[in-house]
Amino acid sequence: MATRVYDIVDIILQDDTEVSLRPLPIGQLRRFMAAWEKMGDIDTETDSFVIFVTCAGIALENHFKTTNKFETTRGTEDDPLSEQYRTYLEGVLDMDTIFKVLEICGGLKLNDPKLLEALDSMANPAADGTS
Repeated sequence: MATRVYDIVDIILQDDTEVSLRPLPIGQLRRFMAAWEKMGDIDTETDSFVIFVTCAGIALENHFKTTNKFETTRGTEDDPLSEQYRTYLEGVLDMDTIFKVLEICGGLKLNDPKLLEALDSMANPAADGTS
């Protein structure tokens, strides 16, 4: 009997839509990571929300493709999500849900205290005594 090497986590979005989260296949993970790399270019916290929603949208697109609710992707590198899909996601995702999607699907543990500490020291190098 085959053994699954990953867990599937079921979550509920703000509109009560049930979604099963699982690690992304490599092709989709590449698109996810390309979107995540733009975090290095942000100027404001508001810019980070766009990236969070984009990454979550890429991670959840398989679920919404099967429902035929709407077209999920735009197909451009600058903005891979369709306008309708992005608007929907912004209405049903909160930060805790986004963090869970990014963790399970993309392997990004944004609630990890060590990661938060490292990010803080990168943002404030004088705080840790180095320059």
